[in-house]
Amino acid sequence: MMKSEKGFAPFDLSKTRKFDRKKDQESLRQSFYKLAAQYFEVSCFTIKNSNWMPVTLANAAFSCELFLRAILYGFGVDFSKTHGLKGLFEKLPQNEQEYISKNIGIKNREKEFYLCLKEQDQAFPEYRYMCEEKAMSANPVFLFAFAHILKFVYESLVRENGKDEELR
Repeated sequence: MMKSEKGFAPFDLSKTRKFDRKKDQESLRQSFYKLAAQYFEVSCFTIKNSNWMPVTLANAAFSCELFLRAILYGFGVDFSKTHGLKGLFEKLPQNEQEYISKNIGIKNREKEFYLCLKEQDQAFPEYRYMCEEKAMSANPVFLFAFAHILKFVYESLVRENGKDEELR
């Protein structure tokens, strides 16, 4: 195989249009939501097979991160230097944080929500590199419940604000 001087891509990536995070927030919000919904749908499908657990957990965790980013774009919140579920969650308006923490579908949510959020803060990078770990504890119940309520909150906010977009 010959090595190309220009790299492996058959097109020039430097000419690929990138979104402007300040000007294109509406488009980014919609793009992040659609991608989050797809990752969540895949995780819902793969949960049926325990052999696919690493893929399931990584997809569920990434969907949570993308749903949070979609909601934050909707509120016009700058989160550019923020990573992790806890950090993104804490950027949400206080009333949204309270709604989510009080309505998430987990047992003993008053005590468990913030503990689980802290524990799962770096879920996506941890689960996508699960093969590097000898042992790991996972919390799929929390991740699925978190993704589910974030999806619900996003869709509710879109409906409340009269946005005409397809929610899938």
